[in-house]
Formats: sequence, C-alpha cells, structure tokens
Amino acid sequence: MRILFLILLLAAATAHAESHEELVERAFDALANDIHEQWSFTETTSNSDGTFVATHDPQRDEKWQLLSVDGREPTQKELDDFLADKSGDSDSGGDDRESMVADGSLELLEDTDDYFLFSFSPRVGDEEDKAFMDSVRGRLKVIKDGPYVAELKLENDGPIKPGKGVKIKTFRTHLQFAPVEEGGPVLIQSVDVEVKGRAMLVVGFDEQESVRFTNYRWADSAHSP
Repeated sequence: MRILFLILLLAAATAHAESHEELVERAFDALANDIHEQWSFTETTSNSDGTFVATHDPQRDEKWQLLSVDGREPTQKELDDFLADKSGDSDSGGDDRESMVADGSLELLEDTDDYFLFSFSPRVGDEEDKAFMDSVRGRLKVIKDGPYVAELKLENDGPIKPGKGVKIKTFRTHLQFAPVEEGGPVLIQSVDVEVKGRAMLVVGFDEQESVRFTNYRWADSAHSP
C-alpha cells in the first residue's frame, strides 16, 4: 500500500512538472518576436559612453534614427557608429523556450496568486557556450494571467573563464516584458547588463548598460495612410 502511495505521488509530481514546462513554453510564445518589423518605438541606452536616445520605425527608409547623445545633437561620427552598430543587431523580441531553458532544469521557486517564479539552467549550444554558461543560472517570472514572461534573469554563481586570460567575476542580465496595453502584445521593456572581471590577469573591466524601450506603436498606425 505504501509503495502504491509513493508511485501515485511520483506520478503526480511528474505531471505537475510537465505542466510547468508547457506553461513556460506558452509564456515564451506570448512574447512578440517581430518588433523590428512591425513596431515603432523609442530606445534609450545608457552605458559608459553616455546616454543615447534613438527611434526605430520600420516604415522609414532609414529605420533607425539617433536623436541625441547626452542630451545634445549627435556628431557625424556618432551617427555613423550608431548605424553601423544597429546594422548588426538581432531582433530584441521574444525567444523560444527551446533555445533558452535546458531540458529538465526548470524548478518552481515560488507560486503566488499572480505569478510563478522558476529557476533554470540555460541551454548550452557549442563548447564555447558551455564554458560560459556552466556557471550561469537563470530565473524566470511568469504572469499567470496570460501567461507571459514578465522577467528573465541570468546571473553567474561562480567565476566564468570564457577564454585564455579572461576571468569574469560578475555577470548579470535582467530583461523585463509587459503587454503594450491590457490584453495586448507582450513586448520587451528593459534590458540591464553588468559584466565585471579581468583580462590577461591585470586589466580590469566593469561594464554596465541599461536599455529602455518606450512609445511603442504598431507600425500600421505610426503614420497616416
């Protein structure tokens, strides 16, 4: 009888874990993955080089426009550097759970009336990724009313040695998402990154960058017909 009870408990736990996997998959599916093609928005980036305010509009010939650097008009070099940088950018929209969360690594940390909080191990691609991601853990906040991903955090729990002579002491990434309007598409709202460490054992680096996305508008309504 006790063995049967344990089997039933194990079966229930397995079914519960599978439902969490499905929930997270649906939560990632809710994120818009086409913001560069279908949305206009304002992007404000702050880092050691300054604060850059730019707009993106897929209906313009030049989709990106740098408006200001530290509150002033940008120089020609800053404009050229900005456009060169943006030409290599990938989309900042949604991501497939399959490419983010390693199989079997999802663990429930908190269950409230409004959200689930999970921990996970990032999915590893090639050996180069493995050397970096082995010391990185993730946390995922999923809003139940959706569901959709509200926050995604990656943080190292030990030194990272991605290459010879390079040691990363601190690595943190924090992404936040929210619906544009109640019941509307879920879009990225902010990205915060912090990386600290040493290169060649003597050269220290401490990089921090924050990006805010505001003034979202569906591209079809961004301009008059």
